[in-house]
Amino acid sequence: MHLKKIIFIRIAGLLTMMILLISGFFAYFVLDRHRQLTLQTWKTRSEVLADAVERLILWDDRIALKEQLDSEIEKSTVLLYAFIARKKEPYISTFAKGVPTALLERVPATGLPAVWEFQGLEGEVVYDIAKRVDESGTVLHLGLNRREIDRKMAPLLTSIVLVGGAAIVLGLWLAHVVARRTTREVDDLVSALSSYGELDDLKARAINPKSSEVAELISTFKALSAERLQAALDLQHLNAQLEERVAERTEQLAVANRELDAFAYSVSHDLRAPLRGIDGFSLALVQDYGDKLNDEGKDYLNRVRNGCLRMGKLIDEMLRLSRITRCEICPKTVSLGEMTRQIAEEYTQREPDRTVEFVVHDVPEVEADPTLMHSVMQNMIDNAWKYSRNNPAARIEFGSMTTGEGPAFFVKDNGAGFNMEYADKLFTPFQRLHRADEFEGTGIGLASVQRIILRHGGRIWAEGTEGEGAVFYFTVGGQAS
Repeated sequence: MHLKKIIFIRIAGLLTMMILLISGFFAYFVLDRHRQLTLQTWKTRSEVLADAVERLILWDDRIALKEQLDSEIEKSTVLLYAFIARKKEPYISTFAKGVPTALLERVPATGLPAVWEFQGLEGEVVYDIAKRVDESGTVLHLGLNRREIDRKMAPLLTSIVLVGGAAIVLGLWLAHVVARRTTREVDDLVSALSSYGELDDLKARAINPKSSEVAELISTFKALSAERLQAALDLQHLNAQLEERVAERTEQLAVANRELDAFAYSVSHDLRAPLRGIDGFSLALVQDYGDKLNDEGKDYLNRVRNGCLRMGKLIDEMLRLSRITRCEICPKTVSLGEMTRQIAEEYTQREPDRTVEFVVHDVPEVEADPTLMHSVMQNMIDNAWKYSRNNPAARIEFGSMTTGEGPAFFVKDNGAGFNMEYADKLFTPFQRLHRADEFEGTGIGLASVQRIILRHGGRIWAEGTEGEGAVFYFTVGGQAS
């Protein structure tokens, strides 16, 4: 779009919006002020009328009261109804079909007139002015039609609209003038800079700007061009250095991975051999010399064997954690809901004696590695299953919720829970918040889950209360379309 049109549209739009806002605010202020003055006038009128009808009420002259109220309605176009209530019962009324119960219930708390705004049966807005006539519960009600009150301001509002329209037309003309004058210098500048883009020093000297401002801008542009050229050269040099550093760091990372593989091999083979020896000799002692050992000695040997088994599990978990960190991710469309249902079915069949309610909601599909995400859900469900086993009414729920990062998935249980003060230790390897004699485990499961989630560009966090259960939330970087 041409620059002149853009400037015109923006200035015209801004001026039009300002004029409309000012006109609307002024019209609202005038109308509201008129309503308030009308209500104040009728409040005063209700006090005068209350004094006038008080004597007629004492004389119980209902005919005169009815004539008085009819006269008030005939004299005013805004007065919709008038009636007098005694002890919340109609006394004299101009209503043809009876006084609404809601109006009869209204009794001012003081001797001053009180105003209540409500919507009538035909949709009109009514101001009900209630004024006490005496202390025995007699109340005078006057109903004002807001539409009739506003109608008296129609000529003034029409004038405001006409003035606003004229102001908008003037603003459009002013926007046209400003846009035309502004773009004159800009056109000169564009013309100069366009020719300057192909130029050498000889062509640069041939540019003759019409104003000092344009000449100054051209000079500044020339200086900036020189700086930009130098910056491009510097950036090219930095890119070359960066590529060298990336290659160097890549080689260092490859060396570190090879060392990690060697360490994993060492752990897998060199550490297992002594463990197998300790476990084997302990078993031989039990089998060959068990009759010579007392119960305490047998218990010691069993503890040694259990320690070996636990150490073997820790080695396996450590190797698995290492593989998770280094394995390649093959993203595919994964249904976490269906995966959770299958895992839940496996646990139910494995321990049919347990009564656990599984609730799996429909959740969005994600783009992730199916094997790694199965490990995530397996660990999460296993945790919920394990820590809820002491609850006879165990319940495990899987679902999702919408967050600013996209869908966040959660696994919720009503098991043992945990103290939020130690929540930062949940995802640290080998850190456990419960004793081994309470719940078995190695402290690697949640650490593995966190690493998988981080590798998928997501995050994981947890909330819990001791004795009430826990909720684990996680996000996955890729959501299936």
